[in-house]
Amino acid sequence: MVYISCKLMDEVWQKVGAMDIDRIAALQKRHQKNQKALTKFAYGQLFELPEEVAGVGIYVFHVVVEAFAGLAPRPKAVRRPAIDRAWALSADALAREVFAVEPHAAQYAEDALAEADDDVALTEIERAFCSKVVQTAIMSLHGGCERRP
Repeated sequence: MVYISCKLMDEVWQKVGAMDIDRIAALQKRHQKNQKALTKFAYGQLFELPEEVAGVGIYVFHVVVEAFAGLAPRPKAVRRPAIDRAWALSADALAREVFAVEPHAAQYAEDALAEADDDVALTEIERAFCSKVVQTAIMSLHGGCERRP
């Protein structure tokens, strides 16, 4: 079952894109509280990249988390074992699974990483790494939806 509709994904990325720095900081803080393990994982991985590249990846990550937060009911907090299972998949296998279960979130992430800010040019390796981190988040959050009451 797909949880993130095309309409929801469009609304969320436009809403987050229009936020000022204070609202984005509040959004990040809320995600760090509600999805602690997932946020810690994503930051840990993305902070290995150059600062500007990490910033792009973190932004895309938070847009995706915010899309899932817009669901009713929201997904349960993702646990580290679910994250590790998704992360352990090969990049191709993970991409196939993510596009099968959450195509709108996956397409947003791919488009956003491919069309990163003109001031930040991601190499193919950086884009692929950011993509895998965000796809791991999508897969983990999708699983959190499946286990909702």
